Amino acid sequence: MTTPNTAPSTMDALKAWLVGRPEFRPGLLILAAVVFAGIYFSPTPNSMVQLLTEHQPLGYQTETTIIEHLQHLYHDDTIDVDEGARKIKVVTGIVVIAALLWGTAAMPIGATAFLIAVIMYMTGLMPVKMISHLFMKDAVFFIIGALAMAVGVEKTGLDRRLGLLFLGWTNNKYTFLFVFGPLMAILSMFVSAKCLIAFLMPVIMRLYKNLCRENGQERNPDLGLFLIFTMIYMTAMGGPGAPTVGARNVIMMDIFEELGKPMTFIEWMYFGFPFVPVGSIVVGFFLLIAFGRKVPNNINPGKHVKKDVEMLGKFTQKEGIMASILLFVVFLWVFASGTYGLGGPAILGVVLMFVTGIIEWPDMNNKVSWGIVWMYAAAVGLGKVILETGTGLWMAREAFGFLPTFLTTGEGLLITCSVITTITTNLMNDGAAVAVIGPITMPMADLAGLDMWKVGLATAFSSSFAHCLVIGRPGLVIAYTLGTDPETGERLLSLGKLFKYGLVLVFISWAVLWGWCFYGYWQFLNF
Repeated sequence: MTTPNTAPSTMDALKAWLVGRPEFRPGLLILAAVVFAGIYFSPTPNSMVQLLTEHQPLGYQTETTIIEHLQHLYHDDTIDVDEGARKIKVVTGIVVIAALLWGTAAMPIGATAFLIAVIMYMTGLMPVKMISHLFMKDAVFFIIGALAMAVGVEKTGLDRRLGLLFLGWTNNKYTFLFVFGPLMAILSMFVSAKCLIAFLMPVIMRLYKNLCRENGQERNPDLGLFLIFTMIYMTAMGGPGAPTVGARNVIMMDIFEELGKPMTFIEWMYFGFPFVPVGSIVVGFFLLIAFGRKVPNNINPGKHVKKDVEMLGKFTQKEGIMASILLFVVFLWVFASGTYGLGGPAILGVVLMFVTGIIEWPDMNNKVSWGIVWMYAAAVGLGKVILETGTGLWMAREAFGFLPTFLTTGEGLLITCSVITTITTNLMNDGAAVAVIGPITMPMADLAGLDMWKVGLATAFSSSFAHCLVIGRPGLVIAYTLGTDPETGERLLSLGKLFKYGLVLVFISWAVLWGWCFYGYWQFLNF
């Protein structure tokens, strides 16, 4: 009797182990470790040394060198050029493996967040107390509060009444795409996109389930993606429309003022608003092409939303309390965020929901995705160290250094700004991207023969194109968390799908920005 060859089965077993399963892919974890080690032990580039010793480097807020600034910031006089370069390599490695692990779900997203903290601790990136502070920023409390209030809105049924307001008149997928979608884009110019997503996602998910049943289906993931993408991509298209969109636009207005050419609210809208309707309509056609055949033609969102509201009956006391809390929190966000931030009012809203009996602790424990919260905390902290260590500035300069001349002059510079800002904002966050890229690109305006407003707006507008990675903007974090089947808990928006469709939309967004703005109506406006 011959003994069968076991080599193929051993290799198959090894391959299967390396591939693993969702949230445990050893092959990718090994790859991440190798990549990080390669970056960490690589020779220090001369450009990195020059940046660290340069006096008042453009794009970095300091009156000294980066090394001296870090010595003062970390209360450590032993930090020298070698140590500064090591920190930049550590942060660069973290950025790469964070994008790899979050983008592929090679391990749970919360675990990846903890891994980032572990690397910061183990490599001595900064003092221990400062690392812990990084993970508890105002933006993190905002995410916790927004997710918790979404639970309260859904539990009381208020989400269905909000759905009636926004969706009651949509009777097919075309009105959903080309009327509801642009409405969300315009609203997001004045009402935070992340708030719109947080309060309407429960409605969208309930609508998904009702539409599935209407068509005799238990599940239809493509329909779910169609509904979710309409919400998150349309609100992104409102980004260039007004300064009130978020920190990214306010930061750019501050830069304009510092450089001696301030811009008014109306002037920003004059240059930015025409992008919003065109961008939202183009997104509508993109989603129609991507999902048109996968989504039934007979969907009637308005009918189902009206049915849900009829089943609720009269407006209840708890709905009234929840609506009052919601309005109070939104009021504080709009008129008192300068004093209390966004996180303070959000957490106050959570406390009020507990005090009034709207939610109980099991609601918070079971329905708020704490892994997502930790992921966003890590992303916010990572964005901070990218700025402080000079890593973002070094990356941006390296990217600009490889560009041919035609991409650093005239409208070519606008294209360069948009590409680099888009990449940066997907890896960090929109405000941090503008803070890093803006001061680098603005002085190049004169050399390129362009008005500084053009270069600044090109940078700020492109920070709205965080379509690929969930860490890019809070709205994506919220949509990823709440984008589940309300009955089975099946996650409809995966990280892979977000990257796949988001990458396509990045190119589409660039095409609209370049063709409609840079080479379109901007040519006829006076800057």
